[in-house]
Amino acid sequence: MKLSKRKLELIEKIGVLGGIFLIVFVIGYYTGYFRDDCGQDKACFNERFAKCRASEYISARQNNVYSYNSYPGVSGNCNLKVTLKRVVVGAPLEFKDLEGKSMLCKIPKSELSSVDIDKMTDLIKLCSGELKEGLYEIIIQRMYSLVISQMDDVVKEAEKVLEE
Repeated sequence: MKLSKRKLELIEKIGVLGGIFLIVFVIGYYTGYFRDDCGQDKACFNERFAKCRASEYISARQNNVYSYNSYPGVSGNCNLKVTLKRVVVGAPLEFKDLEGKSMLCKIPKSELSSVDIDKMTDLIKLCSGELKEGLYEIIIQRMYSLVISQMDDVVKEAEKVLEE
């Protein structure tokens, strides 16, 4: 069966359009554009997150508001973007500076069932970004302050030993 030139052009155009739609769908899927909004329903989010499906969840912990966005990665990981939306009123200024900052966590799909998004200590080791850096900076500043405040006692004890 011989196709006319016009039919071949039509088939070619349909193929190009189909390819464009496929590319748009794949990009949308991997960027999380087609995501389920779970609102504040943690069970909804956990169910989708365990399957590495694109979903969004808002959580209020200790009066801080966090946004979680999960979406599939391309290298066998599931991506989780954690954003600190709002810090509790009256929080120290150093925490206010973290508002709006995010971190991207790349979690191997084999570990999804063991990750608890409410436990930052489990999650943060798999993340990178401004939120993680800001949290570590605060921790380091506080540790430094503790060390310096204890140095006075250490110096006094050292002076006593040296005077003997």
